[in-house]
Amino acid sequence: MKRWGWGVLGALGLGFVAVRINGKLRPKPMPMKIEQFFLANPLRISYFGYHDALRLAGDLKGLRVLEVGTGVGVILEEIAKRVGEGGQAFGVDIQSDAVAKTEHRLSQGGLMSRTGLATANVLDMPWTDNSMDRVVMVTVLGEIPAVHRAQALKETARVLRHDGNIVITEFWPDPHYIPLSKMVGLLRQARFTIVDIHQKPLVYSVSAKKDSVG
Repeated sequence: MKRWGWGVLGALGLGFVAVRINGKLRPKPMPMKIEQFFLANPLRISYFGYHDALRLAGDLKGLRVLEVGTGVGVILEEIAKRVGEGGQAFGVDIQSDAVAKTEHRLSQGGLMSRTGLATANVLDMPWTDNSMDRVVMVTVLGEIPAVHRAQALKETARVLRHDGNIVITEFWPDPHYIPLSKMVGLLRQARFTIVDIHQKPLVYSVSAKKDSVG
């Protein structure tokens, strides 16, 4: 490879490391333009799409399902399709422009009648206790400052039914990626019991339920 080629690869590598470090030191929601590229581009979807994110969620027909951190609405759109006419799909994001993009996507698909959206912080969501059958989080928890992650999981446990499940999916090289072992520890800290884990290179999903004493 020519010298300039190695230089380009080196620059890209250093850029990736810088993004990863910044994501770890300053966790925050991904800007919408970047999120639009990462979540909606065909190359990413061909390897990691909604099938991976919802693999452990099971049959959603007729259920009340909440996605925390909707982004541009790619996953929530599929959730809304899967819950059917008898179910409801809810989405929350701290960024109002993300909620607006999600609303636009769902409106175009004729799915707004079975969905409910909110602009809110995951630490204080506007739904009642035990009101959701499933909670889905896709590459979201790492965007929350580390000191608040256990609290965020406890808030999801609050809105989750006693027999409901939370499904969390992480995808590397997301700059806020949380390794599986650390994620399991966070769930246990928030008094969840691991139900199932699915892994493939660069992607994993964890399903968990609330402890009976939680």
